[in-house]
Amino acid sequence: MKLLRGWLRSVRAVLTDENVDLWLLTAAAGVFTVLGIVNVVSISVLSAAILALLAVLAFAQIRSRKLVAEIAQAHQNASAVVLLPTFPAELAEARADANDVLLIGVAMARTIQGSRDELYRSLTHGARIRVLVLDPTDERIIAEAAKFRSPGRSALLAQRVRGTLDELVELQHSTGGNLEVRVTQFLPAIGVNLLRGAGKTTLTVQHSEFGPTGEPGPILHLSEADTIWFRRYEQQAERMWAAGTPWPPTLEHRLSSAIRPQFTEQFGPEFLDAMTSAHDLFITGIIRNTLLTANFGMFEERLNAGCRVRVLLMAPGAATLDIAADRYYAGRERVSAVSRIEHSLRLLESLSASTNGQLEVRLTTHPMAAGVVGVNLDGAGPDDPGALFVEYYTYQEPGEPKFVLRPGDAGFAQFRGEAERLWNAAEPVTNDGQADASSPGVTRPHS
Repeated sequence: MKLLRGWLRSVRAVLTDENVDLWLLTAAAGVFTVLGIVNVVSISVLSAAILALLAVLAFAQIRSRKLVAEIAQAHQNASAVVLLPTFPAELAEARADANDVLLIGVAMARTIQGSRDELYRSLTHGARIRVLVLDPTDERIIAEAAKFRSPGRSALLAQRVRGTLDELVELQHSTGGNLEVRVTQFLPAIGVNLLRGAGKTTLTVQHSEFGPTGEPGPILHLSEADTIWFRRYEQQAERMWAAGTPWPPTLEHRLSSAIRPQFTEQFGPEFLDAMTSAHDLFITGIIRNTLLTANFGMFEERLNAGCRVRVLLMAPGAATLDIAADRYYAGRERVSAVSRIEHSLRLLESLSASTNGQLEVRLTTHPMAAGVVGVNLDGAGPDDPGALFVEYYTYQEPGEPKFVLRPGDAGFAQFRGEAERLWNAAEPVTNDGQADASSPGVTRPHS
């Protein structure tokens, strides 16, 4: 039984082998050879058998040649897709001869300015030209694109894009041709030259590269014969074009793309981390009782470590304190505000006494509309993590909208300048626990 099962497995393996026709051909040839040797069959039967075997062999050869041709064709198509370090030399000429052009890139300044005469002639001869570049009014996407530019080419990126757009608008007006211009609010992953001409279509693709020292790459130059990759990149280019916004932009588009501050209800962990590592702190606010109470130990540690701390609060005796108290959503009375400010001053006096650090406290009569916590403003720069943590005081509405500004951000200089002017105009609190006589109505509680 085992012998039979083994024999059946062998037969099945032979029948399912991809070369079963060759095995059968070999077996048949062997059988007829033996029969011819022992004179069991006649010469006519052997001749017929030989012709049949030759026919089967010819059929197998035809199939093999077809498979070899398919493999060769696939290899030829694959090898046509070559990664290039620069644009092909014939690209400019092909662009001038094309009757349907789609150009996609970041700024396209070099392409548009270098091919202006060719584009002019193409438009006057009825060609359709489409150009897609970054939206120069979208500061976010311009800043993101600048990260990928080589050093020295990023500072004026928005101006380069606007220069391209101005050139294209002038081309459209001067030719009255079929020129469409769109802008993107996303960073294209590839640059595209899709050129359709009489009987020939080519697609040149330039991949983006982070901070290239030369021409970004790699660059692919494809024709319609490169079926798979040509169609794939062609469809991607058309999708990007469809997602673009016509230029000049509408009012709705300009409003939706305008930069808006990012408000939060609470500062994240970076707030405490920044204060914990600071060597200079500047704090302004109406009361600041919660900040001082919750972080008393941290302030004590920073003062002992040599950190300079400046604190500006509302003067508890100022008539304008009524304005700040009325602003609070819970209907805080003046007496409550005075009590909380005095508590803050006692905490600050305790910090000064226990650390003998660089702590300065001043009182202002101005009802501040926003409080700030400035970190390392004395040396805020590229190598110093300076920041302004700002919170607005809303009118009788719970919560204070908060946001963070870094040096160079819009509004940083204004908020910092206002805080410094308030500090310079405020009255210092005396160290002997007495009221500063130069500031009538400003009292300093005794310890």
